[in-house]
Amino acid sequence: MISAIELTKETLSFLDALFIYKWTQSKDDLQKLINIATPQVTKELEENRYTKNILEKYYLELEDSETSRKITPKTKEILPQISGIMLLRQAIIEINKSQRNPIASMSSEDIKAEYGYLRVQLLEYVKRGIISKEYHDQLLDDNLLKAAQRKVDQYEGKFHEISNELGYQYLIYKNISLYKWLFYDDWDTSLSLDAYIDKDKMFDSKEIN
Repeated sequence: MISAIELTKETLSFLDALFIYKWTQSKDDLQKLINIATPQVTKELEENRYTKNILEKYYLELEDSETSRKITPKTKEILPQISGIMLLRQAIIEINKSQRNPIASMSSEDIKAEYGYLRVQLLEYVKRGIISKEYHDQLLDDNLLKAAQRKVDQYEGKFHEISNELGYQYLIYKNISLYKWLFYDDWDTSLSLDAYIDKDKMFDSKEIN
């Protein structure tokens, strides 16, 4: 099985950049993506069963790049917040399912507490955006919390939409990172939550146990 740890640093950077560009549709992020897509990266993507179809997605993005647009910084800042929440949620699901904590650096209680804290922080962030009218699609009604939750739900829906289109999830929180491949039935521990790794050790050649 191929895990993220077996991909080169440059290819992992490409996966990061592609997911980010799909989220932002920013011309700046598109240029960063193009710069990362070296011949060595495209060769590795082609030779990896989990990433070979991602090149097709990349080329389609290049074809559609004329419609790329610059977005507000607030929208771009949401991605790492959503990604962190998704990562911790995956860990909680695994803990509840198997009683196994996939993040060795955090206790299960700390994971659940941090997950709740991040959700509250994101809601507060979005609420401020609604009040300042940065979200033109969210009317400031009598229940600000519900309006903020609707917006957060939209962001989570967008995250899943991009994941389903690309075939992987870009999950990152602090020094923990996971590239979760979708649509494969033959998952083993290298593709499960055991793939959470410290970014400082991400490119170690050792197998993940």
